[in-house]
Amino acid sequence: MAPNGAGRAGPPEAPGRLPRSDATSRIVVKKPQVRTLLVGLVSFCFAAVLMAAPANPQIQNLTATASGGKVGVRFMLTGVFTDGEMIEALQSGLPTSFTYEVEIFRDRPNWFDDDIAAARIEVICTFNSVTREYLLNYRRDRRLVRSETFTDLAALERAMTSIEEPGFFDIGGRKPYKLKVRVKADLMRGWLMYVIPWEVSTKWREARVHVAEPVARPAS
Repeated sequence: MAPNGAGRAGPPEAPGRLPRSDATSRIVVKKPQVRTLLVGLVSFCFAAVLMAAPANPQIQNLTATASGGKVGVRFMLTGVFTDGEMIEALQSGLPTSFTYEVEIFRDRPNWFDDDIAAARIEVICTFNSVTREYLLNYRRDRRLVRSETFTDLAALERAMTSIEEPGFFDIGGRKPYKLKVRVKADLMRGWLMYVIPWEVSTKWREARVHVAEPVARPAS
């Protein structure tokens, strides 16, 4: 007789089960590299923004003129419609806006500037693909000043980039020659991939306030 346990076969393996030597081994599954994917997506979006940005938008021809205790400003935004990208953004139908930040302050060399007042001008354009018209809203400190409709693209460009605001700031009895005005523009074209704001900003431009020349009265 065979010894106890000798020659006996083990219990049959259940159907569908792996052999014990394989069942005890671990199956390693690699997790997706979420961080790498996010970095790649952000890098792609950043590169797309840089490629779509205007060549070199700048504030030019800034003047500030004092008259009757008020200061008017005039300036232009250049380098926006030179490469065709902005026109494509306008005609995409997404709202396209330029925001001008305007500040007046007393210049104090070797010390902090004395801020007097600040204002915001917004020009927001929306294209109607049915009527082929551009609706332009002009806002001052979030208040609607006027709305205009354009069919001529050149006229629209001038309205969005040429700003003239007479009597913009009230300076009271301050001496105009001690004051300066600075302006910068934020160009908001819409949303990149409908998620990331598509925005470009200019550098600040400064100009000293000048007193308006007195109007000569005709001799009687």
